[in-house]
Amino acid sequence: MILLQAQQVARHFGADVLFENINLEIQDNSRIALVGRNGAGKSTLIKMIIGESEPSAGNIARKKDLTIGYLAQNADISSDRTIMDEMLAVFDYLQDMEKQIHQLESAMANPDADHQSPEYARILKQYDQLQHDFKEQNGYGYVNEIKSVLHGFHFEEADHDRLISSLSGGQRTRLALAKLLLEKRDLLILDEPTNHLDIDTLTWLESYLQSYAGALLIVSHDRYFLDKIVNEVYEISHNKCHHYHAITVNILMKKPNVSNKNGSNTKSNKLKSISWKILSTVTWSELQQPNEPKVDGNNWKKWIA
Repeated sequence: MILLQAQQVARHFGADVLFENINLEIQDNSRIALVGRNGAGKSTLIKMIIGESEPSAGNIARKKDLTIGYLAQNADISSDRTIMDEMLAVFDYLQDMEKQIHQLESAMANPDADHQSPEYARILKQYDQLQHDFKEQNGYGYVNEIKSVLHGFHFEEADHDRLISSLSGGQRTRLALAKLLLEKRDLLILDEPTNHLDIDTLTWLESYLQSYAGALLIVSHDRYFLDKIVNEVYEISHNKCHHYHAITVNILMKKPNVSNKNGSNTKSNKLKSISWKILSTVTWSELQQPNEPKVDGNNWKKWIA
């Protein structure tokens, strides 16, 4: 299912063009990296996607009732709550559901209740539905889920009662990301999410995102992180946007070895560069060898031999 489509999107500043003719499609299971040099327009495009700004040309269509979670660079949480209370607020709807269940249980336990009445039948039906919904939405496990995610970001149980206002900037950024993961939005957009993360936390986040139920759109200069998560790349370069699939890398790896004048292997050299495709300092066009066809989504079949 398509969650979002950007069609012929452009951003102009007077006569200056930041980018134009951008086409982007996000499916409900997409794993996308948005890359490009600093200043290419990645953050500007993201603001259009989340509805914070409008494109100068083109349009962005979103699925009805699409929920989007966005972590900006160096985002944090400003709150007078404790860490645990802030995370519990994500599940207010489950806590309200639990209160309704207890109220219905009290009504059913009333010794004066007429078990043959239509009202009692209505209460039983409502109770059964609430119990089903509560279980389906992890009502019996959300507290443990919170604890697990907090642990992944190095917030142990001894920290749960700490006021958020007492945390460092880096800790608040990690907490903002933890809360965003718990919210389980249809589309999760992360702008440099690996900032302020150590190796253990980064490894945990990679594992978590690999099984994330929604779509992912990630901006990052961490090529190793992206290699673990994404299978599509949208690169903004020279005012345009180029779209690449994981298949492109596999096809490149099938090309024959060619030695240059120095005797070094150009395939080997190129493959070393392939993993750098997602760095802002390298563009895919720069990875092409002389006289080779341009690799894109339209002619990749020509590379299969």
